[in-house]
Amino acid sequence: MENSLITDEKPVKTSVGSRIKFFFKETFRPHSKEEYAEVFARGLGANCSEKVARKLPWLYIRVFALNLVLFAITAITFRVARYSADYLTAILFGGLLFNIPLCILFFELYPKRDLSLLKLFAVLVIGGVVSTILITLGYEFIYSTDSEPNAWISTLWVGFWEEFIKGAVAIAAIALLKRKDPLLCFLIGFAVGTGYSFTEDLGYIYSLSRSDGVSWLVLTSVGRGLSCVCSHAPWTAMIAWAYSKFKKPFINFRFYGIAVAMMALHYFADVPFFDDNLNILRGVTVGWAIEAAVVAAIFVAVFFVLKGYFKELYTEEKPALFQPAALDKRARLSQAANVTAVLCAALLSVLACVGCCVSVGNKLVYDKIFSDSEFIAFVQCNLSFNYNLKREYDAGQVDYSQFKSDGVLRGATQKVVDDESGYEYFYVYKFENKDKIPVLQSVGVRLEKLYYLRQMVVFEDHYYTYYGYPPEYPPVDESLWNENDGNEDDGNGDGEEPEETPKPLKVINFFNILDANCGYSMEEDCFEINNGKTEFVGLGAIIALSALAGATLIGGSAAFITLKIKARREENV
Repeated sequence: MENSLITDEKPVKTSVGSRIKFFFKETFRPHSKEEYAEVFARGLGANCSEKVARKLPWLYIRVFALNLVLFAITAITFRVARYSADYLTAILFGGLLFNIPLCILFFELYPKRDLSLLKLFAVLVIGGVVSTILITLGYEFIYSTDSEPNAWISTLWVGFWEEFIKGAVAIAAIALLKRKDPLLCFLIGFAVGTGYSFTEDLGYIYSLSRSDGVSWLVLTSVGRGLSCVCSHAPWTAMIAWAYSKFKKPFINFRFYGIAVAMMALHYFADVPFFDDNLNILRGVTVGWAIEAAVVAAIFVAVFFVLKGYFKELYTEEKPALFQPAALDKRARLSQAANVTAVLCAALLSVLACVGCCVSVGNKLVYDKIFSDSEFIAFVQCNLSFNYNLKREYDAGQVDYSQFKSDGVLRGATQKVVDDESGYEYFYVYKFENKDKIPVLQSVGVRLEKLYYLRQMVVFEDHYYTYYGYPPEYPPVDESLWNENDGNEDDGNGDGEEPEETPKPLKVINFFNILDANCGYSMEEDCFEINNGKTEFVGLGAIIALSALAGATLIGGSAAFITLKIKARREENV
């Protein structure tokens, strides 16, 4: 026989299925003004009836729906109009999207209800800002991760420093509030972590979307938002909980054990298992396994903390679980219409976000060429040229042009006419001033004042292309790359093994007479060339998304109007 909880009207079975059904029923049913007032009056000394005070959480889902709609509207508006105001507003709602609803969810779950929402958000904002400032100052003046070449060490510092500062700020907030109830402290720590997560998410969304466009604005907002469930907020919450749970925490090894455990989870969440440059533990399989373990660990920790305290509290107080009175037919129809409108708005928002991520418009079309000689012949229009990258500067020849600084030659151009073809080659020399003596730094070539010699250097997993003239780096001579066995001295006299210099797979010199956009496909091992050709892409995706959006809008509007009319008729009856 199943256990049951006694309510005001009838017992509610406590099986898993009935509890889930009751949870969603409470979430989506209509809520009165008194219930809204109760949420915002918590912790302010207002008298709330027992029936109102024992509701399951419901406000968080409404806040999430509102954030989703506002984020989608600003994101799609920015995609279309490209106004900076829409861009910044979309970033703001992208940071709020998951962080704030999640914090409100835990606020609603807090059973004692003696902390005001205003005070919680004050902790969130002030704690988040103070944590961000202190963490940033630590990176600037104590230890800069940018200067650390070893990603494993820099990540270790990040995990320690961020959790140390957020935990310290949360403990300071607990001291100022003069409350040390473990579950309340858990909520305070969660608010501090949420505040820092929000500011950090804003930075990531801005930096990635600024360079990669609106698609990354949406993807980063969703990705970073989902990660808040098992990252900064619960890590800080667990440290704050441990601080209030154990007596004399600063001399209690269990407090430090939980703090170190949260730092370790932070470390493993950030550790670069996905970095292709690492020689150990690399690969997507290992990386995702580590991430999954971190998520599981924090979920288990939070579950047992909340389970124990809720069980203890409800065992002691034995509250009646409020069962709302049954709605009449008119109210049920009106509520169904409202839920339909919200679900349609949420679905349209999701479709708008997907539309922001779809590539639409004219896209460059690349021709693929697999032969080096065919590539050179193509970009040079089947013309052959005789240039000499090893040509020395001829001090006896009259320069075509030259540049001097402080009386020292810094640059010179010499013209050479090829007797066979009649082409004019202009060799441009750059010099370095060393003790007022010009030392040759680089040599480049251009053809008849118009076409520049360009160079593509292909390695095993990447390639470089040097454009323009004079080049940023001197033209590459393939003979300069020599594989080193690592046993020779590097010439510094210290006996250290020199770093192994990778040898390129190919070095291609070409005059891009077509002025085409040239690249190299590492996956297909071929040259990619675009000579101004484009094609329109994304039309099918836009048609499909528009059809879904239209169907949703029409169907949702029809259902909403129909339900409202039926509700009105019931009222008239």
